[in-house]
Amino acid sequence: MEIEEQLMRVGLTEYESKVLLSIIKNSESSAKDISIDSGVPYSRIYDTINGLLKKDWIKKKEGRPSLFILGDINERIEEYLTENKKIAETIKLNLENLSNKNRYELLPTINVERNWKNFYKKFEELSNESKELTCVFGFFNFIAFDKINSILKNKYFPKNLFVKSEILNKELIKELKNIPPLFNIRVLPFTPKVLLFLFNSKDILIVLPPLSENNDSEEGEIKFLEIRNFEIGKILDKMIQIALVESRPLEDIQE
Repeated sequence: MEIEEQLMRVGLTEYESKVLLSIIKNSESSAKDISIDSGVPYSRIYDTINGLLKKDWIKKKEGRPSLFILGDINERIEEYLTENKKIAETIKLNLENLSNKNRYELLPTINVERNWKNFYKKFEELSNESKELTCVFGFFNFIAFDKINSILKNKYFPKNLFVKSEILNKELIKELKNIPPLFNIRVLPFTPKVLLFLFNSKDILIVLPPLSENNDSEEGEIKFLEIRNFEIGKILDKMIQIALVESRPLEDIQE
């Protein structure tokens, strides 16, 4: 019967469903009568009835013989709906958390590290996992520029490269023009004096300039920040869209 299948879906066994329907039909019945009417074997009738009593679907009237009547069915169904709503909400939340886990974190993860060697290692690690990259050069270090270019060689994903206009010179322009065409190179007047790299709109590396005046060596002590945060990445993405409009292509710059 369809109603039996529906009752089984709310947590009753097949025998419990048959017994409950028999009690509903007859208002009150003894165990023997319920067994005959429902078709549940008499050897199984008492454990089936006890199961329904524990779940509060039926009640017992003391007497000789004991009779069994219907409990508060509406309350049981409401309990079932409430419990399953909680389960559904928990599943939804867990799925959302699982889906978002690798995309963003509400609180930023920030690490501070030192020296170029550690920076190159982290840069290569992130670039190996990247599908898109934006670079911002607010100061120029020839060795670092060459090393970064070497790491990105044969990585065929879209790349934006913004360069601060005041650091442009003949040497840098020449280097930029030798970069593979996968780079969209733009020149900006307002880039801060840092190296900034945004991977996949969430992983950010920011290199602070060395304290020494010689930016072209790797001897100067540098600090770099590693920031992992999708929300900050989205803000930077919007700033990049503005920068693409406000900047000039490298081809417009005279050597």
